[in-house]
Amino acid sequence: MHQLPKQKPFTIPDNYFEELPDRILSKVKVKESSPIWYWAAAAVVLLSLGWWQLRDASLPALPLTAEEEVLLYIESGHWSAHDVLSLAEDPNQLLDNIIEEEIAKIAPLWAEEEEIWF
Repeated sequence: MHQLPKQKPFTIPDNYFEELPDRILSKVKVKESSPIWYWAAAAVVLLSLGWWQLRDASLPALPLTAEEEVLLYIESGHWSAHDVLSLAEDPNQLLDNIIEEEIAKIAPLWAEEEEIWF
């Protein structure tokens, strides 16, 4: 290493470091501020959501009968069959009524066939 000559192969131009910040800033684009229509679109979306929520809140709720309300509870899974039967005064009578209604929907098997006499 001692045998190599001490040279400065690189030279710095005059006023290089003084002019460097100005040259860097001149190459960087200035970020444009967001256009006003972005803010207008956001305001329209927020106002329409607010109007939609207020419109739904102002609609009167339709009164439900007790049977409709119970069906909604059952269909939503909030109540089970056991819960409904526990609310009845006579659960056996309730089950009998349900069975009678279901049987009444089914036509008797012998009503559709013609009688064949041999």
